[in-house]
Amino acid sequence: MFVVKDTFSQTKKEWTIMHYAVGSNSSEIDLLSDIEEMKQGKRSNEYKLITLIDRIEGFSEDSVTLDGNFTDTRLYEINYETYKRLDGKEFFPQIKANRLFEGNMAEALTLKKFVQYCKKYYPANNYMLVLRSHGNGIGMCPDAEDGKMDRLYPGEMSYVLTNEESVDILGLDVCSMAGLENLYEWRPNNNSFSADYVLASSPLSGAWAYDAILDRLSDNENNKLDLDSNFFDGGIERNINPNNMTPLDFSKLIIEEIYDNQGWASWGLLDNTKIENVKTKVDEASKLLAHENKDSINAIIKNTLGYYHNTNSDIEIAQLTFPYIDAYHFWIQIADNVFFSKETRLKANEVCISLDNLVLNSYYGQGYLPETNNFLNGKNGVYQIIPQGDNVFSQSGRTFWNHCGWFHPDNRSSNENSYGQYDWCIDGAIRANNQVDNFFELLDYLFDESNEESGGVNNYQW
Repeated sequence: MFVVKDTFSQTKKEWTIMHYAVGSNSSEIDLLSDIEEMKQGKRSNEYKLITLIDRIEGFSEDSVTLDGNFTDTRLYEINYETYKRLDGKEFFPQIKANRLFEGNMAEALTLKKFVQYCKKYYPANNYMLVLRSHGNGIGMCPDAEDGKMDRLYPGEMSYVLTNEESVDILGLDVCSMAGLENLYEWRPNNNSFSADYVLASSPLSGAWAYDAILDRLSDNENNKLDLDSNFFDGGIERNINPNNMTPLDFSKLIIEEIYDNQGWASWGLLDNTKIENVKTKVDEASKLLAHENKDSINAIIKNTLGYYHNTNSDIEIAQLTFPYIDAYHFWIQIADNVFFSKETRLKANEVCISLDNLVLNSYYGQGYLPETNNFLNGKNGVYQIIPQGDNVFSQSGRTFWNHCGWFHPDNRSSNENSYGQYDWCIDGAIRANNQVDNFFELLDYLFDESNEESGGVNNYQW
């Protein structure tokens, strides 16, 4: 093993992969395995792979994969069987080979600087940003090294990052972030950070097989040795030349390898250029549902495939903590329910069509997740935040909806483990007009009937 001296090239490549490795938590034990896989898989020099990695004591003791068993924050360029330790230049002046720097990787400004750094010093025609750490739907990439738990929140990312930091592909190598509400934060043409394609999981998931993914980025596209059958598109998987690889090509290659190596999980490849239409259709349907029977709606919520973590033996806590249900399964039940009006059912069917357009590829794993017959590959696989809101949590005596104060249009950043400011909740709503205008207001209508001027249980008056 040897380290190549830090050098910078302004030669523009077709692709730069930006890997944001947040190991300031228990995921640190796996991050060095990821880096080693990258070093074994990255055989082509026709694209750049840059990582910003943060480590912490108490987990991995690896001192071989990179330069020592460090516990600070460092920048590297990854190449076949080697790496370059990088200087942070003007974006991270504290990151130098002879200096220790502890960055807050859960701060959106850190992520923003990393993307800016990569785009300036490793320019490309296409960019993929991978966020690698833990996730729970509310946020991801936790960092508690300053004594207080912080996370990257979807609303925070769209508030701090700009259109200049937008990417072609956003890879969420974390758990439980494949929600419509998160995708909508990163929608194209929103005058903020955006991504055209998103790879994400709805339930618990594992790390990507970086060696298998990168090994297929080959100048020799005809090399089909050891390639599997393509689960999604049929035929045999193929290598792709990074010099003529489109974002859709790359995204499909990644989810093929995720499926090959994580058959127990559930992942989706999502065309985020379609999320705005999904939002429009969902809100239109929400206005109609406000005139339907509440008990019928609640019954469908309780009958919908949930993505709560199945690792918790207490199902009540699991459903409270992860109030995520499959969007397509929810809306198709409304479309098929003869007790709803024809107009409502037709609009719910339009939602299903929009979801089908959003979800390019998806699968539901075997052997870990609860058995279900309600998952259709390429339609299901993305969730909505829909708690079983009228349930009362036994330990608090408060409803599940009362515990969802983090899902809100207002700023919730003063609360621990929360941020709020979801565009999904804000857009389309007319506050305090006493009528349901979007899906968030439908939930508040269903579960906070008082609609008092004070805002009831979540300080929101619809």
